[in-house]
Amino acid sequence: HDISQCKIDLECARLLTLECARAIDDAIDNAGDGGGSVHRARDQIALIKIAVPNLCIRVVDRAVQVFGGAGVDCDSILARSLASLRTLRIADGPDAVHRRTLARLEVKKVQHYLKSKSKGHNIDHTADDHHDKRRSKL
Repeated sequence: HDISQCKIDLECARLLTLECARAIDDAIDNAGDGGGSVHRARDQIALIKIAVPNLCIRVVDRAVQVFGGAGVDCDSILARSLASLRTLRIADGPDAVHRRTLARLEVKKVQHYLKSKSKGHNIDHTADDHHDKRRSKL
């Protein structure tokens, strides 16, 4: 059970990181798109700053549980990893700050969406843009 949950957590962290990297690449490639790509990248960065360290800490914590006292021995890679991950969470800023940033970004997106809906516009063209880019390559 613990091993399968570790696999799930690591895969989630990996996929979130890859999605963030893609969003950053898109923001660089589409620097003149009015900021849409930059906002998406900023959302993804805030998200992984919260999720990935927490997912990694859970994986290491499960390993410590499996190894018992040996897992917390000061010479153990697990104990050092746990301490390093906890320090990283503090050094990169408290989760509360990242959560507040992410929440503000989400609220702004909803406000923008509602504002455009009230004007009769549909602002979500992400799928259409992706489809058009794909079609233009053919």
